[in-house]
Amino acid sequence: MADRDAAAAALARVWNVYRLINLGVPEDDARRATLDRFLRKQRDAGVTDVEMLAVEGLKFLKRLDDQPEAGSP
Repeated sequence: MADRDAAAAALARVWNVYRLINLGVPEDDARRATLDRFLRKQRDAGVTDVEMLAVEGLKFLKRLDDQPEAGSP
């Protein structure tokens, strides 16, 4: 599988899983674009295995969710 296809496949897989776990997250949520950039950077850094990209993508979204909201006390 070509590198670009690996990143796209991982994005689709991760985003589908994330939305199943987090019902109510819209398809066009800003986190999807952030995830896409993260996965492309990982691919560009040499990670080309779809499964590994998917795992890293899920971990990335978990870290995003664990960050305090901007402006929160």
